[in-house]
Amino acid sequence: MSTIKSEKLRNYTVMARLDDAIPLNTEEWVTVEQILNQISEFVPLSMLNNLTENIINYADDQARRGYLLGQEDLVSEIKKKATKIA
Repeated sequence: MSTIKSEKLRNYTVMARLDDAIPLNTEEWVTVEQILNQISEFVPLSMLNNLTENIINYADDQARRGYLLGQEDLVSEIKKKATKIA
């Protein structure tokens, strides 16, 4: 499998796990959604859709990065424990 395909599969797997683990209907998101609805009265819908898409992409990327960093930290911690045992 090519490197690009394996990276895409890895990213998809991470995003799928995050989608399953992170609730979408949180108090914070409800607040954002209410603000977006208020803004929609004054700005073109296409601009609002673009803004929403960019917010979602940014949040997805941050969540993915956080997940990967957490996995790296977990691997480091396991290696340290294994070294102490060995």
